[in-house]
Amino acid sequence: MSVSIAVARGSFSALVFTLAALIAAVVPSPPAWAEDATSSESFDWDAAWEEAEERSREEQRLIEKARQVNEGELELLTTPPEPNAARMQKRIRLDRNSLETGWAAMRQCHENLDPAPAVQIVYNPERTRDIRITSRQGIGVAKIDGPSVQMREIERGARLCVRAEVLAIEPHPTADGFQVENGPFMRRFLDGYYPMQVHLAIDWPSGLLRLVDSDPEPQPGLAIETRPDGLELDAHFEGRLVSRLHLVRGSAP
Repeated sequence: MSVSIAVARGSFSALVFTLAALIAAVVPSPPAWAEDATSSESFDWDAAWEEAEERSREEQRLIEKARQVNEGELELLTTPPEPNAARMQKRIRLDRNSLETGWAAMRQCHENLDPAPAVQIVYNPERTRDIRITSRQGIGVAKIDGPSVQMREIERGARLCVRAEVLAIEPHPTADGFQVENGPFMRRFLDGYYPMQVHLAIDWPSGLLRLVDSDPEPQPGLAIETRPDGLELDAHFEGRLVSRLHLVRGSAP
């Protein structure tokens, strides 16, 4: 799933140009020897060069951060999200038939959408079918177009909910049991990725399945709680999040 919003942001090249200009400005011009040799002798060249090198290192850190944002590298965030931050909630209901076919019912809500003239939510056409819009708020127009939901005239804090059938669970590729893969989740604009929250709930009959491990593992910014009849994952991040859950059959007959 991806969200693309037609809103222009500051350019990366402008950032680099500005940083380069700052570095050029920190190295003082050598004093004129003919005018004042004494001031030249007292000038602390070592300190000046150290300051310039530190600013150069800071520039590289900012450039690397900009590169990561633009390439969508995952960064889990440990700071609490803003109350009105973008949020996606997804719930999948697995049953015994899902273990045979892979397909399951899914409900999904996107909350606190950013204001924009147009937004699209795109699903994998090979893993999603029968998409339907169940509710919307603060959205002028919303329609299904193939494997996507197209929206226009989105107000700040808008909300959209859909339901569909998804290919949710498959045999694990390298171990016994099953794998449930979700994502990539992202909040993407034209020039990069921005913070969002994801709440993923997976339900099944009590004792049917149990969690063995996950990728990414639980850590600051990503929490997983398990129960006999399912699990819940909460994440706060920037970039692209793909969740892979390794499940095996539980104690239920």
